[in-house]
Amino acid sequence: MSATAFVLFAGALAGAVIGGLYLGLLWAAVRHLPQNRGGVLVFVGLALARMVLLLGALAAAAALAVPAMGLVAALAGFVVVRLAATRLLGRATQGDDAWK
Repeated sequence: MSATAFVLFAGALAGAVIGGLYLGLLWAAVRHLPQNRGGVLVFVGLALARMVLLLGALAAAAALAVPAMGLVAALAGFVVVRLAATRLLGRATQGDDAWK
């Protein structure tokens, strides 16, 4: 496997993992939101966790000197996970569009 293919594969895999963690945190935050007072605090706390996750991933990429194509591959992996989650979980909504 050439270095370019490895960078693309590793970037896409890292982006997919980070996307899965991000969407998992978002799902947990939205599930706690309807609760009385504690729901808002959990939502804000998990929003901060999502921000730390993304900033940490960018800092790690900068520290490892990941090339631009690796960052684009990571973004592609993130988007693929997001689209897959939207399609799979959107079907569970009865009588409404997936994005509503």
